[in-house]
Amino acid sequence: MSRILIIDDDPQLGRSLQRVLEHAGHTCYLSSDPRHAAQAAASFKPDAILIELQPDYAPALPQLRSALGPVPFVFMAGHHEEFAQLGDLVGASDDWLAKPAAPQEFIVRLRTALRRARADDN
Repeated sequence: MSRILIIDDDPQLGRSLQRVLEHAGHTCYLSSDPRHAAQAAASFKPDAILIELQPDYAPALPQLRSALGPVPFVFMAGHHEEFAQLGDLVGASDDWLAKPAAPQEFIVRLRTALRRARADDN
């Protein structure tokens, strides 16, 4: 299916998301920090990025975006207030969801972002 880069600083949640997405047929690469993910992503070449929304990630996002090109970003956050505080980042995303979310929700949001990205390519 698709290659998904997961960026989350919680190793347990990251591995859980990886298992869910791999069970759904995706290939995943897990990173705990977007500053290090750009290098790995260049060789992994993800089709989409599922990234935890954190203020300290903001400086690394332009580098990550420029390294990957037009790849859909799906942000996730533990609190709805985080989305309001980081509106510019969320505005640049293709979708977002609040944690915790049902495993199927992650799959559906990623599939939708991937479908939109493929439609934009055509």
